[in-house]
Amino acid sequence: MKEKKIIITGGLGFLGFSIFKKLINENYILVIDNLSSNVTQKKFITNYKNGTFCELNITNNSMLEIFEQYSPEIVIHCAAQTNVIESMKNPTKTKINNIEGTRNILESVKNLENCYFIFISSGGAIYGEPSYLPVDENHEKNPISNYGISKLKGELLTKKILSESKINYSIIRPSNIYGPGQKTENVIPKFIKLMKNKQEVRIFGDGSSSRDYIYIDDLVEIILKLCKTKINCTINASSNKETKIIEIFNFLKKQLNYDLKPTFLNDRKGEIFNISLDNSNLIKILNFNNFTTLKKGLIKTINS
Repeated sequence: MKEKKIIITGGLGFLGFSIFKKLINENYILVIDNLSSNVTQKKFITNYKNGTFCELNITNNSMLEIFEQYSPEIVIHCAAQTNVIESMKNPTKTKINNIEGTRNILESVKNLENCYFIFISSGGAIYGEPSYLPVDENHEKNPISNYGISKLKGELLTKKILSESKINYSIIRPSNIYGPGQKTENVIPKFIKLMKNKQEVRIFGDGSSSRDYIYIDDLVEIILKLCKTKINCTINASSNKETKIIEIFNFLKKQLNYDLKPTFLNDRKGEIFNISLDNSNLIKILNFNNFTTLKKGLIKTINS
């Protein structure tokens, strides 16, 4: 994919910035971000002659004008409040950012010509506690956190607003994303940082809760394939490998020569206990099955 005009919302975030780095050399990219995190990466974007940065919240009324002027061929909507626990503490902020912000982006996109839209949803949070594993795209949607509710609402808005337009779109439901450069509020980078510093590691629950994980480079490659094919779809993006949190702890402990035992705390409200996502639709639709194993991905993350 070359010489495309692309807008990435939340382009300083972990996923958005990873997409930017993958596509910037051969495309023109406008990053929209409110500088809520990773502020230092702004300079990296503007170092490229074909990279443009706009400091703006996605709820801003000037978004429509910006989209019309830039006239993107692809829009990748990553901007969101992504912390489940924060969403329970501050539901209003989550609603404004994730629902009203998404609505504003969609209203800005819907009248563009020849544009493809990608909405980054959530794999675990929108399904809630699963009735079967692995969870496929047809599983009942029963989010138990304000974050999950907001992402499900974002999906519904995407379908409603863009189905009435000429815009092709896809909705991606990624499992837990990890890899080099991720903020330490996430489980894997937090464990690595604490272990490297020989500090106490706290685990919520007894360690038997599980997720499946997708390496950042794999997810970026999936998004790139969608940008090329411009397929209308709603797909899980996952490795389809369920892993317990205690297994991640034990693997990292061995790799980092960490001697301490974890401290177990009470479960947190809003978090799902066990989930893994069925990726068979992804494999079928995009012919992608080259997933980085969790062990390999963890080692890459440790050494980054």
